Amino acid sequence: MLVSWFMSGPRVAVVGAGAFGRNHLRVIHQSPNATLAGVFDLDPARAAAEAQPHGCPIFGSLEELAASADAAVVATPTVSHAEIGCQLMDAGLDVLVEKPMAETPAAARRLLETSDRTGRILQIGHLERFNPAVIALSGVVTKPLFFEIHRLSEFSPRSLDVDVVLDLMIHDIDIVLAFTRETPSEVRAAGVRILSPKVDIANVRLQFPGGCVANLTASRVSTERVRKLRLFQPHEYISLDYSRGHRLHRAPRD
Repeated sequence: MLVSWFMSGPRVAVVGAGAFGRNHLRVIHQSPNATLAGVFDLDPARAAAEAQPHGCPIFGSLEELAASADAAVVATPTVSHAEIGCQLMDAGLDVLVEKPMAETPAAARRLLETSDRTGRILQIGHLERFNPAVIALSGVVTKPLFFEIHRLSEFSPRSLDVDVVLDLMIHDIDIVLAFTRETPSEVRAAGVRILSPKVDIANVRLQFPGGCVANLTASRVSTERVRKLRLFQPHEYISLDYSRGHRLHRAPRD
């Protein structure tokens, strides 16, 4: 078993065969560093449809999945992340949970406590950190003073179990916190419901102890897709287009 693991990489399964699960199945299948163990979804027909292109097994339960994998990706609705993630870690699997981590702080703490107790790896799918433009930005940020960030998307029926802050803005909050390395001292926010029972458009202003201000806007009912960040720091203005991973523009300011 140990020799097989080193030769083929860990056996990674996917829980949830929706839009995010489909991407994870493809990436794991193509990875030279892992073996696609299979997929589980509450809808067997959907699981079968997504498993077919990769020729991977379809599991009938989480218990069956856990017995055949070393790690798992949880790509289910947010409200089920904690329950499924904790069950899999208790079964001995390392887990990557798609963002957002959970629907409530209590559920997120449950995931963290289970990881600590079981010694299993818990990761959250904040993949925007690995966007080439964000990586380039991390190399030029000195003292951020003001962020202006827009993340807009056309309406989609996915992720409607959470509001737009957890659905979309969570990426930008994560990046701002990584660059400021501070906890906000003041938070002001406003949001409205448009097409779902949850907030679909939100604006958040974060004030940090060091003086930085971040103004974030997220919408999932836009007529266009926008992923842009603007940053001001002493004597410099930087703009970043998330959707073009290579695009990072710097301009000195007098």
